[in-house]
Amino acid sequence: MQRIYKTVFFMTALLPLGALAKVTVTNPIIFATQQAGEPTAIFMELHNDGNEAVNLAMVQSSESANLVLHGTQNGKMITTDGIAIPANGNVQLKPGGLHIMVFDAAKALHAGERFPLTLMFDNGEKVATDAAIIHH
Repeated sequence: MQRIYKTVFFMTALLPLGALAKVTVTNPIIFATQQAGEPTAIFMELHNDGNEAVNLAMVQSSESANLVLHGTQNGKMITTDGIAIPANGNVQLKPGGLHIMVFDAAKALHAGERFPLTLMFDNGEKVATDAAIIHH
């Protein structure tokens, strides 16, 4: 009987994990820079396998840089508080649209290298990935 209680406890403890959106990242890229501190941008596709919408709330890197969520409005770049990903849907981060700006990088970003990222969502989910650094 004690074994049954432990099994039930363990299974119910995992229920919140099943409720996560399960966001996946495809084709993350960042444009190379010539020198440290030169602004650049990150692009990718985000897919939400969950039954509820989720928002990309923040992005961090183990590399020293300031990462900011951006969009465009009336042809001008604007800072945004989050990027919504619909339930069972996709969002494309691309030039001229939603993207992640990189400011104040401590070193130049060279094509062929990788840039580590951790994407944090408003439901508590975190996704770690590496963006390929490519020539612009």
